[in-house]
Amino acid sequence: MKKKNAIIFCLFALALGFFLTGCSQSASKTVATGGSAMAAGGTQDAMDQIFADGKLVVATELGTPPFAYKDPKTGEIDGLAIELARMFADELGVELEIRTFEWAGIIPSLLTGQVDMLTTCLTRTTARAGKMIFIEPFVAVPAHALVRKGTFHSLSELNNPDVVLTTTTGGIYEELAEKLFPNAQIKTNGTNADNAVALQTMRADAYLNDKLQLVASMEMYKDQFELIPEPIAWDSLAFATRFDSPKLANSANMFMRLIKMNGKYAEIFKKWMGYDYVPTFEVGS
Repeated sequence: MKKKNAIIFCLFALALGFFLTGCSQSASKTVATGGSAMAAGGTQDAMDQIFADGKLVVATELGTPPFAYKDPKTGEIDGLAIELARMFADELGVELEIRTFEWAGIIPSLLTGQVDMLTTCLTRTTARAGKMIFIEPFVAVPAHALVRKGTFHSLSELNNPDVVLTTTTGGIYEELAEKLFPNAQIKTNGTNADNAVALQTMRADAYLNDKLQLVASMEMYKDQFELIPEPIAWDSLAFATRFDSPKLANSANMFMRLIKMNGKYAEIFKKWMGYDYVPTFEVGS
């Protein structure tokens, strides 16, 4: 009887050992891959690394004045989004490193960990909100179709097989164009400047983007373009960070809220946009 009990005890101990070994390996795998258990503890938050390195790394796309562009006179990267990013880095007491990408590479640069935050004219969408944390939006603008003067007068005219629409590769207007103008031909380019050139050289009949970008194109090609008055959508623009960085998101949200309250944001807005900042439900008070 004692011999039988001893055998049972040995088998139980052996099974327990296998169980504990499996749990240990599973836990190790979770830590090694940055699994949800570690993320929940906050130890992988980008903010911790930012303070450790003394540097905030952000991504932007140039060619989107007044938000982000390279000043032709100084060669410096500047704009509304860039000034906000610099102010935020100053508030954190760290340096700012700006990395530039074509639009199609902007979101992947964040999701693959190349940067800590996206600081560009990024439109908030339901689908994108499933991939990243959006910071409080900094501006809301309508989106339009830009055409050569005297060519089209209504959006309905654009939904035609003979019409070529252009927009930025990987941007929200590529998908929106397919939904709103299913009969038209959709062609994309890497930058906003390329889209304006395509419209000016008659390789496209209309260029879709937010109003601010289109007005910039109108300034570049004076007396050649005009907006179809009816907007195709409304755009709310915001910075973004990853889901594993709630500390960074919380800090950026606080920063945006405080500069709107103390008047600093209104000064920057007027400087870059050319008109007074009026709080709305979308961009906060």
